[in-house]
Amino acid sequence: MSLALLALPVVLAAAPVCPKIAEPAEGAKLAVVSGQTVTRAEVDAKIGQALCKAQLDHAQKLYELREQATNALVEEKLLAAEAKKRGLKDAAALEAQLAASAPAPTEAMARQLYEENKDRLDGQTYESLRERILGSLAQQAKGQAREALLVTLRAAQKVELLLEPIRYPIEAKGPSRGPDKAPVTVVLFADYQCPYCSRGADTLEEVRKKHPNDLRVVYRDYPLAFHEQAMPSAIVARCAGAQGKFWEMHDRLFAAQRELNESTYLRLASELKLDSAKLEKCRVDPAIAKAIKDDAAAGEAAGVDGTPAFFINGVKLTGAQPAEAFEAVIGPELARRAKK
Repeated sequence: MSLALLALPVVLAAAPVCPKIAEPAEGAKLAVVSGQTVTRAEVDAKIGQALCKAQLDHAQKLYELREQATNALVEEKLLAAEAKKRGLKDAAALEAQLAASAPAPTEAMARQLYEENKDRLDGQTYESLRERILGSLAQQAKGQAREALLVTLRAAQKVELLLEPIRYPIEAKGPSRGPDKAPVTVVLFADYQCPYCSRGADTLEEVRKKHPNDLRVVYRDYPLAFHEQAMPSAIVARCAGAQGKFWEMHDRLFAAQRELNESTYLRLASELKLDSAKLEKCRVDPAIAKAIKDDAAAGEAAGVDGTPAFFINGVKLTGAQPAEAFEAVIGPELARRAKK
């Protein structure tokens, strides 16, 4: 946690009441052209997707600010209570005590840090950077001492954070793995030609296997326009699904990501013993392409602008995240469901 967060509640407390910004009514006239009016409703319809994204981004930003402020206030209260317990004047005195007790960095530590990063230092010598490195290590040690104490205090005081995360209204529609009534559903938007999607899907499957009764994974298509094989591979996966082999094809497409082409699709279909006539008829069915585009549109409406994108009970997680990132969301979700 950043030390700068301690100042955040003070700033918020000192801020004036936020003024309300008036918006034009839905039917308000925003322009007149040769006697024809342009209303706010027409304008909003024209920029609907961009407007939706702006509103989602705004909601996410508000949540992040409140989350930071909540954590800062929790830390303030924990440190104030601990300072009182130790007979100190206030939390600032405790902070000073912690800083004084932090181990001083050694010359060897500074030298090691320099050696690890010297390729990025444009030829600057250790001697010219020595004081800055030692100062940075000292600040790091103080921060670690503070954080270690907060970890202990949080556990002792049984801190419970009740701020609900932002939940995007994503429909869990599509092929799924895991129990239908699992307490946690992860909706994944991905592109078969995206290398980050391949890694993300593998990690998510590992996490799902650790929670066989609690996690359901739903796949939705989000083919990127600059990936030539994204749409064809998505069609092949759906058509394999029409023959009951979606996940088998899904896994094979990601495994063969570097060689996605027509011959690969035919080879995989043969390996899965798919009916070739049914497969080819399905691949030219316009309804399949439309369903894929509908998936992408649903993703765009929820603010997806890259792949992979995960929604864990509606909580957004983007990029090829490590298992720990999934667990950090799944754990609290399971705890919330257990309480309910």
